[in-house]
Amino acid sequence: MTSVFWIISILCGWAAMILVVSAVVAAAARKNAVGFALATVMGLGILVSGFYFRLPLLLILMSVAAGFAGLRILRQNTRNAQHASQSTKLAAAHITLLAGSFLFLTPFAWLLSTSLKPDDEMAVFPPRWIPTQQVAAPGRFKGDGKPAGLSTYTPPTGGAPLTVIETEDLPTGEIIAEVITPAERKGDKFTVKRGELTKIRAVSPRWENYSEALAFLPAETQYGLVFLRNTLFLTLMTVIGTVLSSSVVAYSFARLNWPGKEIWFGVLLATMMIPGAVTMMPQFLIFRSLGWYDTLNPLWVPAFFGSAFNIFLLRQFFMSIPGELEDAAKIDGCGPFGIYWRVMLPLVKPALAAISIMGVLGAWNNFQGPLIYLSSPDKMPLAYALQLYQTQHGGEPGLMMAASTMVVMPIIVLFFFTQRYFIEGVSLSGMGGR
Repeated sequence: MTSVFWIISILCGWAAMILVVSAVVAAAARKNAVGFALATVMGLGILVSGFYFRLPLLLILMSVAAGFAGLRILRQNTRNAQHASQSTKLAAAHITLLAGSFLFLTPFAWLLSTSLKPDDEMAVFPPRWIPTQQVAAPGRFKGDGKPAGLSTYTPPTGGAPLTVIETEDLPTGEIIAEVITPAERKGDKFTVKRGELTKIRAVSPRWENYSEALAFLPAETQYGLVFLRNTLFLTLMTVIGTVLSSSVVAYSFARLNWPGKEIWFGVLLATMMIPGAVTMMPQFLIFRSLGWYDTLNPLWVPAFFGSAFNIFLLRQFFMSIPGELEDAAKIDGCGPFGIYWRVMLPLVKPALAAISIMGVLGAWNNFQGPLIYLSSPDKMPLAYALQLYQTQHGGEPGLMMAASTMVVMPIIVLFFFTQRYFIEGVSLSGMGGR
């Protein structure tokens, strides 16, 4: 029954937020300060009811009140019903996209949060999104040299809670606590069980998880620099090979005339229907016969032989370039390679950027290839090393999440700054993507 109430309350909150946001935008456009402030307060009331109090009935009531208020403000600040409907549809689209973004960003936020948590916060329910640590007593340390933490203790006989310092951890699992407040009991010591103490916590990310995650790596990996060097080499060679080979073949299919071009292009597209599992064993046998087993060659050399999808994508861009540019280049004395290098490539930069980004993602996250061809630890890339790290330290979520964050963060940063080129390269096709 509670789940039904929550579903109803979420739907009501979503509908009310659409009306409230529409009212906020309309009031701001009309410079209606009172309407803007009232709609903003209503929106904040919905958020507080849902995320702070977490009471479905309160959220339903607040949503109904905010919805009616938002609808009234919207009607007062729009020209007619059609204008109000357009504002509502626009707000609904934005809120839905924001909710979807929030949903997809939640796992990444949890990854970052967990990577900064201490061990005693990993299994807390309900889970805490903001990492906290136990407050340490200034200048006090336990017998093992660790800072002595502060806790509160409520005597079983009743009375005011005591603020204590955890001075020593006993082998029995109990703790020696020293009272610091109230003043009349300051300095008293007693033995207490861990479950009877409540740690005093403060917001404090544990950045040591990252350094400890690197320290757990074998010494010969130089704190993971060996894995990073292998990954960067594979990524660089894959991108260079993919861009050069795919662009040359695509230019040939798009701009040159040679016998059987359409037939061979159809054969090329047909290779996209062949599952990778079918060619996995023949490729392995070929590379083993070349003596490339346990080397990085099988992971980057195939990139210099093109990719059917990338060739198809670049061919469509090359075909969209006007033939007059090619004719002008021929008049100026350019041959086929000069036209390709000086005229065609600069005009297909969005497509080149798109396949470069896809190449980086594929090479950086490649796990199957190293699993098949590599056996030496000093040749492993980051993706394979992360899997081995999980096998050895999977029982330490903080370190595991810290290691995962360090592996995925460069790719996230890269895509964040290059997503415009990626989207242009995939979606545009006229005049070389312009």
